[in-house]
Amino acid sequence: MAKKYEVQIKETKGSCATPLFKKMVENGDITAERINDCVDKIVKIDGYADCHIVAGDKEFDITYYATSDGMISSGSEVFKQSVLNYLDENVMLKIKKIKTNKGTTYKVSPILVAQNTGEVQDF
Repeated sequence: MAKKYEVQIKETKGSCATPLFKKMVENGDITAERINDCVDKIVKIDGYADCHIVAGDKEFDITYYATSDGMISSGSEVFKQSVLNYLDENVMLKIKKIKTNKGTTYKVSPILVAQNTGEVQDF
């Protein structure tokens, strides 16, 4: 018996709010790097999709992020909130790993470029 695998799109924004993304979901063509494999990468995030996944007898929610370097997936609410803070700013973001009272999570940090020198300032 084949394993059951379903993706339900709950909410989309930006480049994930397109017929192409919906088609990728319908065809099972979403391949994404896990967020923990993307720490210290600098990317531009231009869309996201909140999805509910059913895989066999497991169910979970995950968010896919469309980036300049492909898709990233994360279930972290802290990461999502940090992305939402900067999504409309059209800036490059560095993915950071942070420790919290509950363990490890992830967030983004904007990469600023000094206007007069063009030097990158990572905060």
